[in-house]
Amino acid sequence: MGSREHILAKLTANKPEAIALPQIDISAFDNYLNIVEEFTKKVEVVGGQIIEINDDKDVLNYITKTFPDTKTNFSTLKHDTLFNTIDMEKLNKPHELEDLDVLILESNLGIAENGAIWLTDSQLPNRVLPFITKHLVIVMSKKDIVSNMHNAYSKVKDFGFGVFISGPSKTADIEQSLVIGAHGALSMSVFLKS
Repeated sequence: MGSREHILAKLTANKPEAIALPQIDISAFDNYLNIVEEFTKKVEVVGGQIIEINDDKDVLNYITKTFPDTKTNFSTLKHDTLFNTIDMEKLNKPHELEDLDVLILESNLGIAENGAIWLTDSQLPNRVLPFITKHLVIVMSKKDIVSNMHNAYSKVKDFGFGVFISGPSKTADIEQSLVIGAHGALSMSVFLKS
């Protein structure tokens, strides 16, 4: 038996017994705040912005006015196909997306306590998209906002690939200065439908 097998055998022999996860009363975390106001506050605190809209057409109007000189754009909204300047079906490598200016995605889960938004494979034509774009735009309904992470996890049904995104990319590792857009999106806009 080699050293690797010996170490693994020792680990297996000394594996502690599994214990059940604690039962948590989720209602204890409900603080009955206005969750839309709280979500808005938290998104703004982490560097994002909230724009309230009536329907998806308002998104494209706002984006084309805010970012008039973009060349490479992609949207998963159904009526925004003319906005798209790239074809995800013809994409060979994620690196081809390095010049993506604006990305518009839809989400069906936001969390008020931290301003995070849940995205899954079914909402992403390519997993690299929210991390490689310069400007990330997410469209969601107010009714899809929950108060806390406990509620969020109870709504997540598929634990395949998924990611919580909270604001644009940021880091404070460099000389203790906050840098926005260091590793990803320079801005994040969340469009909330009634």
